[in-house]
Amino acid sequence: MTNKHEYAEKLKRQLAEWEQDIDRLEAKLDQTQDQYRTQLDQKLTELKSKRAELKQRFEKLEDAAEEAWEDLREGLELAWDSLKLGVLSAKSEFMNEDKQ
Repeated sequence: MTNKHEYAEKLKRQLAEWEQDIDRLEAKLDQTQDQYRTQLDQKLTELKSKRAELKQRFEKLEDAAEEAWEDLREGLELAWDSLKLGVLSAKSEFMNEDKQ
C-alpha cells in the first residue's frame, strides 16, 4: 500500500498532465468548426468542474493527518476517475484532425 506522500505525488503528476490536455483542448477550441465548437466548449466546462473538484479533494488530502488520509482516498479516487474518463473522452472526440 502506498503512503500519503507517494499517493499525493502520483496525483500531482497526473493532474499536471491532465491540465496540459485541457489546455490543448482549449487551444483546439479556437480552431474548431462551429458544429463541434459548442460540444467542445461544454466538454471543457465539465472537465474544468471535475478538475476543480479533484483539486479541492486533493487539498483536503494534503491537510489530513497521516492516519486520516485513507478516509479521504475513496472520494478522491472517484473524482480522479471522473476527470480521467472526461479527459480521455474529450481527447478522443476532439483531437482528431478531421474535425477541424
